[in-house]
Amino acid sequence: MTNLILDNISLILLLPLWIFLIIMCGRFFSVYVNKVIIYFLTLLSSFLGAGACALALFNIKDPIDWIYPFIQINKFSISFGLQIDKLSLGIALILFIVSFSVQLFSVSYMRNEKKNYRFFALLNLFNFSMAFLLFSPNLFQLYVFWELVSIVSYLLIGFDYKNEIKSQASKRVFIINRVGDTALISAIILTSYYMFEYVGNYSFITLSFQDLNVISTLLMAYSSTPVFLIICGLFIIAAMVKSAQFPFYTWLQDAMEAKTPVSALLHSATMVVAGVYLTIRLIPFFTLNAILMKVILVIGILTALICSVLASIETHPKKILAYSTSANLGLMFLAIGTENIIAALILLIAHAFIKSTLFLLLPNEKTQVIGYSRFLLFCINALCLAGILFSGIGAKELIFSNLTNQTLILLYLLVSFVTAFYITRLDLLIYKNNELTQTFNIIKVFSFGILLCGNLALYLVLRKHYTIAEPYAAAIGGLCLAILLYKHNALEKFNKTPRILEKLFNKFIPKIYEVCADGMNYTDNKILSNYKPISGISKSFVKITNWIEINVFNKTVNFVGNASKWLSKRDMQLQSGNVQTYNAYAFIIVTVITALVIIGYTIILN
Repeated sequence: MTNLILDNISLILLLPLWIFLIIMCGRFFSVYVNKVIIYFLTLLSSFLGAGACALALFNIKDPIDWIYPFIQINKFSISFGLQIDKLSLGIALILFIVSFSVQLFSVSYMRNEKKNYRFFALLNLFNFSMAFLLFSPNLFQLYVFWELVSIVSYLLIGFDYKNEIKSQASKRVFIINRVGDTALISAIILTSYYMFEYVGNYSFITLSFQDLNVISTLLMAYSSTPVFLIICGLFIIAAMVKSAQFPFYTWLQDAMEAKTPVSALLHSATMVVAGVYLTIRLIPFFTLNAILMKVILVIGILTALICSVLASIETHPKKILAYSTSANLGLMFLAIGTENIIAALILLIAHAFIKSTLFLLLPNEKTQVIGYSRFLLFCINALCLAGILFSGIGAKELIFSNLTNQTLILLYLLVSFVTAFYITRLDLLIYKNNELTQTFNIIKVFSFGILLCGNLALYLVLRKHYTIAEPYAAAIGGLCLAILLYKHNALEKFNKTPRILEKLFNKFIPKIYEVCADGMNYTDNKILSNYKPISGISKSFVKITNWIEINVFNKTVNFVGNASKWLSKRDMQLQSGNVQTYNAYAFIIVTVITALVIIGYTIILN
């Protein structure tokens, strides 16, 4: 059975893509697709994905590779395929479990939403993109799906694109993520260039994950130390942006404009951990220089501290959880920086179950109503996030046990204290600002139950591998402080930015941007503009681009416009208003495409 699953896991991973195409092609060709069928296929893909990953994870011993040539240019070859190992299977298992719960929740949440077929289609496309990112055998393929994940997240955040606020938020998220994407592709190209230029083995050019130990050593040997640090720095920046680390955490607040299931899926359990996953994969690079590990460590603890403080003064529930996400991802970076990879992965899994549950349990913002059972579950998961209950305890204690620096220990205890404070504060604010009612929805309860079972299962696995220490006491202190302030009606005072942060964000950082802008303006106007060779080149470039715009782009646009008009006229002749006719057209087109694929496949085999 296991061999059967492993041999066909690629088909299971492709299933979300097929369902996405079925839904979108059905709508494109005006073929009616029943909502129940869409829900069933979507849930089936996540269920099969979780089952396949679970069976493979418990039975796989050595990594399995399925590599196929994709691009061949002389001796340069980029491969496409799958690399299946315990790391990718473990994170993919969490992806599909959380996705199944979120999709099940969405069946009830989106039932009255117009065009919800597009929502479920995008959920399937996201699962496909994230799965192939995790199972990528090399950095080039990882980058392709890294970009696709960003595009799908943009579409999901801006699902209500007619809403100006949500539309603008999705654009800001997309633009900020371009910084990390640019850093990643730059680092990949530079590394591949050094392998091509100085190493005789051309198989290293594709930057396969299996060869990263050798590639990292060769890169350090053939490049100077500054160049090596720059390349690794670009990799770190890419991971920082994707995982919303300081100072790039602001995009996660904009992403909270998305619908609640999107927030639970993309920005608490799956998409944001792509940066952590990349950092773990690239450990062979970072361990070659102690400075890089210290940078990762400092970024992690700094993000955890700043975002925990910001969560303590935020009042919007989703944004509090967003700051909390950045803070917990910061703790994962801290664990990686101390080479405690196992603890980072355990916190990743625990955080996925806890945070996705918290998002799904948030009260309805419009009605400000929450059921008793949902509020009780929210409080339980909040205590897990604080490190007081279930898997949250083990995840936090395992990171703490590996810390030796006294400053880091104190900062970690401070983060534990503040985490318990802000999550308890959120519980109390929800209790105060929302009406508790007796409501029950079997579908939503089942989705919560799956995630809670995952949380409990992880706790049962971990309970013998850690001992309760100082972080637990710090968390209890934060809990007690929040309750004490609530009883004295002083909790609402924590809604203003502290002076040091106010100076940092309102004065210091804008001043840096202003100085940089003035310097670039001076360089442009006073230096480059007065240098004749550069000004001459600039004028020539302007003339060339003007010619291209007039003779290439404008004529291309006019041609496309005329062609569209011609096609629309022919399309009007085809439209008869008869659904059966449209179905016939769709059947003919699909049949022709299938026949061409079969013919091409047969020719390749022969």
